[in-house]
Amino acid sequence: MSMLIIDQLQVYRRGVAVLSISHAELQAGEVIAVLGPNGAGKSSLLKAISSQWLADSGSIHLHDKALQEWPRRERARHVGVLPQSSELSFPFRAQEVVAIGATPLSLDSSQIREQSLHWMQITDTLPFADRIYTSLSGGERQRVQLARILLQLSSAEKPPLLLLDEPTSAQDLGQQHHLLQLIRQLSQQQNTGVIMILHDLNQAIRYADKIWLLKEGKMIASGAPETILQPDRIEQTWGYCPELLSSKDGHQVLI
Repeated sequence: MSMLIIDQLQVYRRGVAVLSISHAELQAGEVIAVLGPNGAGKSSLLKAISSQWLADSGSIHLHDKALQEWPRRERARHVGVLPQSSELSFPFRAQEVVAIGATPLSLDSSQIREQSLHWMQITDTLPFADRIYTSLSGGERQRVQLARILLQLSSAEKPPLLLLDEPTSAQDLGQQHHLLQLIRQLSQQQNTGVIMILHDLNQAIRYADKIWLLKEGKMIASGAPETILQPDRIEQTWGYCPELLSSKDGHQVLI
């Protein structure tokens, strides 16, 4: 049984259709990379799934229940969103930002501290736990926010849904792969369903189970990365025809 089902989804903004998704499904423990050219509707799709934007028609069901029927607190324990950037105007320490993730949970202060430090260690942010959040680099802030979201989802009664909008955009090369490996590990070990927007096709091939390929607000292809990301389809979508190679470990590589 799929944990997330999107059916006949239509979203309009200022009278213009920005999304028209006939059908899509996500299994628990599955990592989906959402790909497409600029303006394809990738961020719009995440906003619809996270209920930031309401659908004009169609439905989105999480664990057999329409998203709008989930009580707000319960939904917060099961759906976490990492935006491209998160700004804070108050001088919070990084650890205090992570602790915000405990808001929908029933934890006492010592448990919040313990869990905050645990997720900071997991996301490689523990070394700057006491630094002011606004003094951190963009990549460090991104990982602090990921720790906050992982804390938020840590008490989910059912497999949680993690939505990531370009999670590697502010990371250096090593941290990009560390973060994607962590996301992959969480999906496998905790049965977390992951939907993430990526621009790097090779990262999508390496870390995703499935591709959702969007163009002009529609899903034009869905399936395994090695099936979807073929040179002819890439040329049709992005206007560039790459060369397809194989790495020593058998992975498909596009150049």
